[in-house]
Amino acid sequence: MALTYASAIVWNAEIADETLWAKLRHHFSNPELVELGFFIALTLGQQRWIKTLGIGHREVLADTSTGLAPSVEARGGV
Repeated sequence: MALTYASAIVWNAEIADETLWAKLRHHFSNPELVELGFFIALTLGQQRWIKTLGIGHREVLADTSTGLAPSVEARGGV
């Protein structure tokens, strides 16, 4: 349901009908829907902004441990 919610926010708001809202409320409280929707919108906005700036993966702060995912080196990779 969270992915369908994300799809409605990102791609097609028309799918956010009463049926979708009923299903979402079966799984999430209203505060959780607000938080999830905010996170989806924030993440989408960040990604669009990064794309607008023309920044590629690991072009900025590549030599730091900043970020959510472990670096290739920290995982024992090359």
